[in-house]
Amino acid sequence: MSGLGENFKPSVSILMLAKNKAPYIKLAASSVLESPRAELVLIEPGSRDNSGYVCSKLKKEYSSKIILVSKNDNSAAEGLNNGLREAKGNLVGVLNADDVYLPGALEHILSYFESHPEIDVLLTAGFLINEVTGKWKLMLPTKITRNTLGLSPHGSLTFFHQGMFYRKNRLDDVIFNEENKINWDKEFLIELWQKKARIGYLATPTAIFRLNHQSLTSIGFSSKSIDENQKYFDNLLNFNISVLVAPLFGKCLRLHKAMKLLVHVMRIHLKSFIMNTNERD
Repeated sequence: MSGLGENFKPSVSILMLAKNKAPYIKLAASSVLESPRAELVLIEPGSRDNSGYVCSKLKKEYSSKIILVSKNDNSAAEGLNNGLREAKGNLVGVLNADDVYLPGALEHILSYFESHPEIDVLLTAGFLINEVTGKWKLMLPTKITRNTLGLSPHGSLTFFHQGMFYRKNRLDDVIFNEENKINWDKEFLIELWQKKARIGYLATPTAIFRLNHQSLTSIGFSSKSIDENQKYFDNLLNFNISVLVAPLFGKCLRLHKAMKLLVHVMRIHLKSFIMNTNERD
């Protein structure tokens, strides 16, 4: 890989938060570097474990395909912004160091954008694996509207950040809010939507989101901070709905999501059955 030279021009840059993720970094990095057109931006602001050593070793091995950002930051969002400023690809995605892309995913994403020049943001499907409980599920992206964004506390929104990609050259003024330490990824999506970004949806799984003891999602936040965060989002969206109506409306949207997922899974199994039948013939 290092033979690509310093003039390597990536088509997609993947921002990877690598703080205190030493056991996972190499596998996650490999899932990015398998694409000959991908650049990996490793963000390692100083870890308690040997993540810094792992990142430095990868940088030495894949010098032309890896950018190592070692600048101190006060939040994940600030780290991502530091990475954004270094990214050279026209397309950008975000992957935590304990998550992975599925084989061929990035090339599939690049092909999608090449055949859909009108699309600014792509939301794809993926798998959520809880390594604590052993449970997993398929996550299909929800169509982004004011209602699905505003009613997200009631289960209306499925947003798979590891499966989101956007054209940086069209939306280079959109950055992560460094003060938001709970839902910076959702706020980033809201800003893209408010910028009238044209959003595409893909039911193809592209990544695996791994929940483990080190995941921010599994650590949790106080109910007070979550409520304050949601009020902040409501103001951003100018969203106001009765506390009595919201749960019912949210339930309807959840049922719609469940039906969509069921149809999708049945379609996959039907195709598989047809293929197996043809093979026996």
